[in-house]
Amino acid sequence: MDYDLPMGLEEIQNYLPHRPPMLFVDQVTALSEMAITITSTVKPDAEYLKGHFPDMPIQPGVLIVETVAQAGALLVKLSHDLPEGVFMGFSGIDSAKFKRPVYPGETMIVDLEIARKRLPFYKFSGKVTVNDKHVASVDFSAAHMSFDQRND
Repeated sequence: MDYDLPMGLEEIQNYLPHRPPMLFVDQVTALSEMAITITSTVKPDAEYLKGHFPDMPIQPGVLIVETVAQAGALLVKLSHDLPEGVFMGFSGIDSAKFKRPVYPGETMIVDLEIARKRLPFYKFSGKVTVNDKHVASVDFSAAHMSFDQRND
């Protein structure tokens, strides 16, 4: 596991299947086998902000959760040798707690760790901060998936 940090958006796209506007990880700033730190800036011109409390736009909680989940997927892809075509998909959200809003232009710092691993499942615990203030905590699980898995 030897990556140059910080890792930018272009390189991140080599490891995650997400693409803008649904790719929320901007940069990886720290990485180990069991933990990752990423940044994600809420784009002031994001289309969804026009309708999410237009008089006082804030980042939707569900997108904060998605950002934390993408950090988990990236951690597994970078440090646990997932086969080509395999990615991480949600299998459960154990808890999500929000302490304060995140506003357009703010940069979230996501610190995430693998709490437990029992293949193909992983449990994650993540904390989100903005300007050193606790914004959210998210505990979730995810499992290996592939694009050829379809529910008919």
